[in-house]
Amino acid sequence: MNPTISFPDRRIFCVDSVSFYASCECRYRNLPPLTTKLAVVSDLHRSGSVILAASPALKQLGIKTASRLYQIEQLPSRERKQIVLVEPRMLAYMKTSIEVLDVLHQFAPPDAIRIYSIDENFIDMSGTERLFGSDVETAQKIQTAIWQQTGIPVRIGIGPNNVIAKLVLDLRGKREGIARCGYADVSRLLHDFPIRKMWGIGRMMEQHLLALGIETIGDLAAARVEDLHERFGVIGAELWHHAWGIDSSPTIINPLTLFQTTSDAKRTIGHGVTLMRDYYQYEQIRLVLSELAGDVAARVRFSNQVGWTVHLGVRYSRHVTRDGFSKQLRLPYPTADERLLLRYVLQLFEPNWLDGEPVRFLSVALGQLTPDQGTLQLSLFEDNTKVWRRKRLLKAIDHVNLRYGKGTIRLAVSFLDTSVAKRRLRFVGGHPGGDLHDTLP
Repeated sequence: MNPTISFPDRRIFCVDSVSFYASCECRYRNLPPLTTKLAVVSDLHRSGSVILAASPALKQLGIKTASRLYQIEQLPSRERKQIVLVEPRMLAYMKTSIEVLDVLHQFAPPDAIRIYSIDENFIDMSGTERLFGSDVETAQKIQTAIWQQTGIPVRIGIGPNNVIAKLVLDLRGKREGIARCGYADVSRLLHDFPIRKMWGIGRMMEQHLLALGIETIGDLAAARVEDLHERFGVIGAELWHHAWGIDSSPTIINPLTLFQTTSDAKRTIGHGVTLMRDYYQYEQIRLVLSELAGDVAARVRFSNQVGWTVHLGVRYSRHVTRDGFSKQLRLPYPTADERLLLRYVLQLFEPNWLDGEPVRFLSVALGQLTPDQGTLQLSLFEDNTKVWRRKRLLKAIDHVNLRYGKGTIRLAVSFLDTSVAKRRLRFVGGHPGGDLHDTLP
């Protein structure tokens, strides 16, 4: 690195709640979050359900986030009796996340706080030394305030930019509670960790890097940035810079920019769903495809666009030899009407699905989106007056659902037992919403 280049030198704190969902449930039950063995499970009635969060004490038994419920069921009876199993309540967790954010506002103004996720925030604490003391003293005060006011334990990583603060949190802070790293400390504190532990590197990228002989963050930093850029494009160059702790992304963002429209409209809008069980019957599958088409069409209309290309994705149960199929076709004219979308989706589905094959995943997408000019494509084979009236009807339905909540007006078939829409409407972020006032077991 060129020593004459100036890099950002701020006081960035990355604040992460410890096993957030699990800590929330412990708080609601007046249980100590660091010593209670508790797991938040997506569905307690299915042994293959995913563990959404495991408390620190439960992690010591080998049960991690993304483990399966049956792994807890395989533990010795003595251990199982000490474990508290609960289903998620996303609305309650969101309320608690806001409470944590309210505490952070006691240390920095809203425009100095960047919400990264429901349980993680970046804070620019530059210039607050006289108010709260040194980095470690400030971090300790933040930890104490959050614990006393919300009952949620947090860990903090501190660095001169977002990347270093996040890396030192993930690699050292989650074990030490508070960890600090400057530019001069990157090699000593971060480079010995395996490449898979680096923020921004997933399983596939890890495999590609391992094939190049890059096993640690230090190996990545020692590689030629030109080679990484040639192999992985701009992502490769970005990862190299992050391995050295170089990052110019802002922590403070003008909130008005979050609501400004951009010229880069989405080219494809889609939605997929993993079914809770295998679907074998055509009518059941058609119902789900209808609901997916309705969701996609509504989102396309909300973006004031229409689409030219229909995409269908189908995956079968893992118990059969065929994996599934993916098909697409170009429409004779662009649309955002779910009836037309469903018609063409079924044209893709019916000739490729063999009667009785178990379907476990379905996705529908509308691509090659273009702005909706508000005009009507005249047809020689349809009643154009009815088409225009339907377009106005869909706009009215969208307006009601936007004002009073998604699903306020929906098809009657969505109340059938095989419907996925009825179940998804109760969900937040793909999991049961629940509420803080739910009855505790």
